[in-house]
Amino acid sequence: MGNRKVGPPPSVKRILFLAILLLAPLSVAASGPDVTLSWRLPADYADGTPIVPENTVKIIVNVYSGPGRNGPWSWVATTLPGATSATVPGPPPGETLWYAVKSKLEGAESDYSVPVRKTNFSVPIPPVAKKIGKKMWAMRKRIFLVSLAFLVLLAGVAGIVRHRRRKDRMMR
Repeated sequence: MGNRKVGPPPSVKRILFLAILLLAPLSVAASGPDVTLSWRLPADYADGTPIVPENTVKIIVNVYSGPGRNGPWSWVATTLPGATSATVPGPPPGETLWYAVKSKLEGAESDYSVPVRKTNFSVPIPPVAKKIGKKMWAMRKRIFLVSLAFLVLLAGVAGIVRHRRRKDRMMR
């Protein structure tokens, strides 16, 4: 049989490279690790008594996350007094996390808020695909450098030819 290389034909490699190239932006665009949650601060205590407007800016909010609508909840962050939003870690690629908050004022703490969810729709790139992408990138880089060297050589040869023609014209 001789020394034939075994492996996918160049067209399959090109398709694989293009697939990785097309999936990479999808992963990058959707894999933002942070989630920003926002809320309105409560106007009343749990028993219905109104919160004095000056005290609203003293409300501290604890942010919790969990795998399901009903928890179990894990503490994620505590805000500064009066904050109406927080940026917290988002879910890993392909997963969903639920978030809830509790407000605290003068030792009194609310129940958990109505939970909200965030799903990370990014597609994790398997290590094998990363390795193939690196090899394809290295091959493209080599092709580019060889092409660049060829163009520089060609420009040099063209310059020499032009110089000799001018020299020949001047001699005549």
